[in-house]
Amino acid sequence: MNIAARTQVPWLRAWCYRPQVQETQPASNPPWPRTAARSFSDLFALAEPCLHLPRYPRYAPGEERAGDFDYFFLRSDRYLSCQAARFLLFGGAFLTLADEAAVNLGADVSPYWSGFFREHFPEQIGEVLRFSGCTGFRALVARHPRLKVVSPHPFDSAYIPAERYYLKDPKLAVRLNDKGRLHELSSRVPHHETLTAWAFAHGWWRERWPLPFAVKLTEPSGGGDGVMLCRREQDLNEARLRFAGRPVKVEQYLEDIRNNFNVQLRIAPDGRISYIGGSEQRVDQGRYTGNCIDLQWHPPPRVAVLCDEAARTAAALGWHGVCGLDLIEDGAGEVWLIDPNFRLNGSTPFFLLGDYLSARLRCPRLTTGYFCYPGAPAELLDRFRREIHRRALVPVGVHYDPREDATTRIYAALVSDGDPEANEGLRRAFAARGLRSGIEP
Repeated sequence: MNIAARTQVPWLRAWCYRPQVQETQPASNPPWPRTAARSFSDLFALAEPCLHLPRYPRYAPGEERAGDFDYFFLRSDRYLSCQAARFLLFGGAFLTLADEAAVNLGADVSPYWSGFFREHFPEQIGEVLRFSGCTGFRALVARHPRLKVVSPHPFDSAYIPAERYYLKDPKLAVRLNDKGRLHELSSRVPHHETLTAWAFAHGWWRERWPLPFAVKLTEPSGGGDGVMLCRREQDLNEARLRFAGRPVKVEQYLEDIRNNFNVQLRIAPDGRISYIGGSEQRVDQGRYTGNCIDLQWHPPPRVAVLCDEAARTAAALGWHGVCGLDLIEDGAGEVWLIDPNFRLNGSTPFFLLGDYLSARLRCPRLTTGYFCYPGAPAELLDRFRREIHRRALVPVGVHYDPREDATTRIYAALVSDGDPEANEGLRRAFAARGLRSGIEP
């Protein structure tokens, strides 16, 4: 199936697991042991409490982008808040910094639901600290001067001292998440050419690159915002507008795609590598919309070899924490590394649910993504109480801002036991009761 056709399929099948920490070697004998981590603080395995900033940066109007925190993101403030909310439930020992619209499932909803989440995830729920405004997190960081900061995106070194970052070198987060330097992690990357902003704008490279091709930012980006698939001149013109003033790379367009994998590894401070989980990514018109997950899946050997190479290279540079890698398997069975995600990934929370789901389900299969409901969070949870109790609907993040609208936005998994096709039936049934796919109602 070519990528154009594949992106029209909203609910793809997939495979994939769960979760200091003792590492155990599963019977299928992949190249790494499976991590026993149950929280984000476990995954980073730091010896002291830390502040966790699980969000894309948001800039005030007219604010100059500066320092290592110059992270390119095109979506709305609402989307940025939703991104942060999906990482609140599993903070563990972290003090998680969240804006006001992100709902703390262990404290902010009704007593019943607060008790429900604390009953089922007692060791995984961490303390949440609130801030307001685009840059309010900086005041919270200053208020805890002895705590290191774990930021899953380029560090705010223009306003926060570099020594506060949990890594010795804050710029490493920029380097490893830079699509333009992907070849430093592996030789198995699609054919590409990097261009300065001036060169891209003036088009001198076009003789070497007939359509179709992909245009990607050569700096960190996420959620598909740094990628434009160019099949027609109209697409290329849009890419020029989207990426104006930014360096890019032009990349080979892989048409015949069998699989679009995301594999996540944990790199310990001592360099040891363990397996967090893997999935097939759901993509709609070039943007990430969620994952299809089989918690028992392991990457096939060709995929595992590339992931191991990239993770060991990152560890040698000084990285420790989460290593998420996007890979494509083409029609000939060749595997290519296409995107680095050295940070918490959208599917990371669901890999920490292994024990919770396995207690009720023989072979949990998950379809993850955002959903909207026209009402308050407690109303949503009450309406779908039966499905939440039987683990058919598992919300891990909630966003609700009554000043904006009366809509609750959740990041959640639809879960079936052994049958991935059943998840599409769940989606249709939930939509009929007001829970619709996506962030926009």
